[in-house]
Amino acid sequence: MREPVVIAGCGVISAVGCGLESLRVALRENSSGLRPLEKFNPPRFQSNLVGAVPDSFINIENPAWSLANEALQQACAAAQKILSPIPATRIGLVLSTTKANITTLERLAENQPGSETARRHLQADLLAADFATAHGASGPVQTISLACVSGLTAISQGAKLIQRGDADAVLVVGVDALSAFVVAGFTALKAIDPLGCRPFDAARCGLSPGEAGAAMVLVRADFATGDRIKIGGFGSSNDANHLTGPSRDGSGLAQAIRGALTAAKLLPHDVDYVHAHGTGTSYNDAMESLALRTIFGDEGPPVSGSKGMLGHTLGAAGVIEAIICVLAMSGNFLPGTPRLETAAEGTPKNLVREPRFEVQLKNVLKLNTGFGGMNGALILQKL
Repeated sequence: MREPVVIAGCGVISAVGCGLESLRVALRENSSGLRPLEKFNPPRFQSNLVGAVPDSFINIENPAWSLANEALQQACAAAQKILSPIPATRIGLVLSTTKANITTLERLAENQPGSETARRHLQADLLAADFATAHGASGPVQTISLACVSGLTAISQGAKLIQRGDADAVLVVGVDALSAFVVAGFTALKAIDPLGCRPFDAARCGLSPGEAGAAMVLVRADFATGDRIKIGGFGSSNDANHLTGPSRDGSGLAQAIRGALTAAKLLPHDVDYVHAHGTGTSYNDAMESLALRTIFGDEGPPVSGSKGMLGHTLGAAGVIEAIICVLAMSGNFLPGTPRLETAAEGTPKNLVREPRFEVQLKNVLKLNTGFGGMNGALILQKL
């Protein structure tokens, strides 16, 4: 029997601040970190309301590095006692990102300075290699770029590296920084909500771009003691429906959920909570709701989503939202769905608007979907 893989430490920087405590407070208050950013003003962009990290935390020349490095430092510090006896050759790293340091291209196009390091980090594999060097991980290094499913896949890949015996610990980090390229792209798709992302709301009409750095340290269960949360199972699929639009019937996401449940040896009724992808776009929310009904029936587990708080952080989304699940499981509460006012017809009946406290969560399902028909489902379990 394979040794379970557990989460030994987490780190995060996002629109609601730097560190786990800032995120924990925002979750408990159900607050939103979306704010207007002048550089994304209309009419060039659909909306300037984004999930931006406070300027004081970002190196504008190399934002992807500064965001992810901060998150990695936090996660490694939290797991220092566990990591310290592990040889560097037995520590791996998996990077999740969709655009790496694309802002350097924008700066160069505007004749602004770009250091050699910033240019190097245009390539995600080199960004990952430099993170590994900086954080003492000389084991296997991987880069995952699978649209918005990147983060969940990176967590799964990190767990597999440990279960295969290729590493004893893996640093998983997800990052994407706000850029004109990304905001203009979503503007071209008319996919941004001018009033801010409202997942599962009757008046929803789009997402809000966001940025974040998020990291977790995965280790073999026998390296950690006390209360632990393990990677229970992962499922993925590709519904091959459209470049940007999900399959309307939700069958691809349902397939991914079944795969995760099977890997975790769970039945649908064993799931205590679902953290949804919840972009706030009409098609995604409707598809996700249908997939959940397919698996759980009309009366399923509680469901909520956090993109109304953080924005859509792309390559960081799966990692930071998995960390939200960890905080909920450790703190015995159900996160709410920030900015949700009136639930749309057909959305899950057990949609959580406001946080609920003193709730025991043993098995949690995290979902993400992405461009190109990608679907991912991750099970987190208390040991």
